[in-house]
Amino acid sequence: METVASKKIFVAVIGIAMITVTLSVLAGAKSEEYTLFVSVDETKVTLISGNFSVFITRDWPRVIFKHEVDPFSPHFEIGFPRMYLHNDSDCDGMYEEGEASLAVFLDSNHVRWNFTSIDQGFTEEFGEFASFGMRSSLNAYRVGENETLVKPAWANMTFWFFIAELPVQYENARGSYVVDGETQLRMNFSLSFNDDVDTSHLVLEQFLQGGGSTNTFHLFETADDGQIEVNDALATIDERLLGSNYSHRFNCTTDPMQKIQFAKEDGVVQAFYAWGSDVLVEASCNCSAHGVNASYYTTGNGMMLHSILPLGNLTAAMSQDYSVGIHESGFVGSVRDWLKEESSVALLVATVAVAVGVTVLSWRRRHRDTDTDDPDDGED
Repeated sequence: METVASKKIFVAVIGIAMITVTLSVLAGAKSEEYTLFVSVDETKVTLISGNFSVFITRDWPRVIFKHEVDPFSPHFEIGFPRMYLHNDSDCDGMYEEGEASLAVFLDSNHVRWNFTSIDQGFTEEFGEFASFGMRSSLNAYRVGENETLVKPAWANMTFWFFIAELPVQYENARGSYVVDGETQLRMNFSLSFNDDVDTSHLVLEQFLQGGGSTNTFHLFETADDGQIEVNDALATIDERLLGSNYSHRFNCTTDPMQKIQFAKEDGVVQAFYAWGSDVLVEASCNCSAHGVNASYYTTGNGMMLHSILPLGNLTAAMSQDYSVGIHESGFVGSVRDWLKEESSVALLVATVAVAVGVTVLSWRRRHRDTDTDDPDDGED
């Protein structure tokens, strides 16, 4: 029994040492060189940029992303399920149930999305980069249970996705903003219209969801004094059960991009979603930027966000920018960073652990051999 116990102790010590050595080696071997991984299959396009992993699904415009290294990272999701055409009957700048006259569905039951080829390469401005798009013709249906087709091939829509190694600066009518390399993805949608509609606004619906205990949304909004404040919305509450007027106004800031963060129950921020404060509208060969309003409600497992985009009969096309990304500080990457910075300490600890294990095992073996060689007092 003692021999078995000794072996167990030795195996445990060696195991701990091997784990420590492996982690330190992996951390120390993390190269400053950057590699962008791109993969395409029948269901999705996969992009892995450093610690940032992104999946863009083929069935409808949806981005699923996570931290690639942290084994406990939840999946974050941004989806674009549909659009609505509506008139702001009460002129409050919000979208509410009952105001929509037509619906435009973006899922694979109504739309066939065609993916472009992937443009991948290297430039001094972007470093390694990859970009591609998904486009389709969209139909408009009357809102209701029957989903009556009203306007076939009403518009053409394209989503573009771009990821790069280096931070890239972009501009809109509100100013400039930066999409960080390696941890963020930039998106853009453009919509060209084939038929006019007699509505004042186009509403783009977005679904936000975080996995695990990442169930709190931090909303960056403008307070009464004009400063930016952070308000929380809990994804686990289904506000549709609380009454008929469950939508909340998102008080947009004056920044170029509006932002919502994904946070855990303990307040640790792990990811974000941002959308352009203005939409670029092309009408009568002139382009101009128009402000975007927004409203939202929680669904019990996520958030439904509605961007209210101005629309007129003379509008020919419009486009808007988006971005998603992770915050490294919200993941266990800090452990990996410590091992990288303190690799010599980690290796010393591993070496000492191995030495102690060998010494203990050797001592026990000598002690056992000594006991075996002692003469039995009962023998002549």
